[in-house]
Amino acid sequence: MSETYSREEISQAVNTGADLVLMEFDLGDRDTDLLALVINAALTVLDVPEATMNDVVESCYGESLDDIRGWWDFS
Repeated sequence: MSETYSREEISQAVNTGADLVLMEFDLGDRDTDLLALVINAALTVLDVPEATMNDVVESCYGESLDDIRGWWDFS
């Protein structure tokens, strides 16, 4: 059985799943930021399948990929 979900339903499910992980595990700020990056990347790709990571950080954070890498010395 195949169901179709709206973007809002997908966003809510993904964010609720992330909240469950964050409530259960003490990830710290770095890992919390990484989880947010994954969520934003997934939702951006849902809207624009050919989006790059540069597109994600520019549209979601208004910053460059190099700026985001500098948050926690992400390589």
